[in-house]
Amino acid sequence: ILIDQSIRQRAIVQTRERIGADLHDELGANLHAIALLGDLALAATWNPERRDKLLQRLKGATARTIDSTRYFTELLESKKLGESLVEDFQRASGRMLADLEHNLIFEGENFMNQLSPNRRLDLLLFYKESLANVLRHSGATHVQTEVTATNRDITLMVADNGRGLGAAPGNGVPPSLRRRARLLGARITVEPPADDGGARIRLRVPIRKPWNLLLRYQS
Repeated sequence: ILIDQSIRQRAIVQTRERIGADLHDELGANLHAIALLGDLALAATWNPERRDKLLQRLKGATARTIDSTRYFTELLESKKLGESLVEDFQRASGRMLADLEHNLIFEGENFMNQLSPNRRLDLLLFYKESLANVLRHSGATHVQTEVTATNRDITLMVADNGRGLGAAPGNGVPPSLRRRARLLGARITVEPPADDGGARIRLRVPIRKPWNLLLRYQS
């Protein structure tokens, strides 16, 4: 029992260290972008049209920084972080989609915690980033999340009835989601939307990460 408690405590500490590192990187990148946009806006004083566009980008960068800080702070303050992937998903969707209709469906819950604590955190952050993209860009009124787990992999599907992803680079997948999919060693695809339009993103995460990605992930 003591050994098991020690292992769990160590995993929690490592998970919180990773959250802190991710928060540091996220804030550093965002604050650098804010400073750069501020300098460019000052230099464009005599060009009102360009200045206004830069100020809009500055506003967006500031909003993303606030969102990121809030998300990571909530993770750090969570007393049950990583204990149950189902509960982590329920807390995330309940807080972020409070003003929207949303359904969260799980199948194969007993397989979900076979992922390592670090990869469970990365999957949770992928899910939160997916919801953040829906809130920022889609104008959706309904979100459907389905999580299906087997002894081989976990499949996450997030669908909404908003404006869709359009013809963005990378098969329509936002760069932030592609980066998190690479960390998980997962395959991400954009599927044709349902009749009511919107976007449908599917992520397939193998329970055990390929060795070449595992070595890179732990380095």
